[in-house]
Amino acid sequence: MFLKEKVEIDTRKLYYGFPVVLLGYKDDKFKYNSTTTSSSYTLGNTITVGIKADSCAARYISKYKEFTVNVPCENLMSEIEICGFFSGHNKLQQSDMPYTLGKYVDAPLIDDCFLSLECKVVNIIENEGYINIIGEIKRRIADKYLVSEDGKVFYSENMKTIHFSGCSSKRVYRYLSDEVGELGVFVEGGTNNCG
Repeated sequence: MFLKEKVEIDTRKLYYGFPVVLLGYKDDKFKYNSTTTSSSYTLGNTITVGIKADSCAARYISKYKEFTVNVPCENLMSEIEICGFFSGHNKLQQSDMPYTLGKYVDAPLIDDCFLSLECKVVNIIENEGYINIIGEIKRRIADKYLVSEDGKVFYSENMKTIHFSGCSSKRVYRYLSDEVGELGVFVEGGTNNCG
């Protein structure tokens, strides 16, 4: 058996492919705002998001205890970078992104994103200059073509997320291909049971 050689990576940051999302939040100066992050995941009705502790988003999400997570696709690359690079600005206006307010949170749902989550803060943990926001998902909405008529099936094979990967020295965006593999087909006797 051939063993692959491993080497240590000397970097402070390592992104091994995380979906890019736009956080929407209430802002005292501009009423509503948005920021870009690639540090988020969900488990059941819980979501965890990581952002810089000294950011405007961290200050206002900590203050108002609610936010939205909006998942963009490739046609919003300029907007993604505006929301990521211009701290302290009115990024929703600067990027010209239309939005509506959440049903359960007073935060912007970005209309051009194909998936949005309304979230309430449960806990905030600060570590090494970053905060991890643990939230409860109050509502999930998606473009109609991604959801079955009864609202119970999310057709993830139709979504086109943008992934962020790299290290301290070089970071890039990666895009999904149209190729999908059904859950359970790679194991003999496996089934595709999402329940």
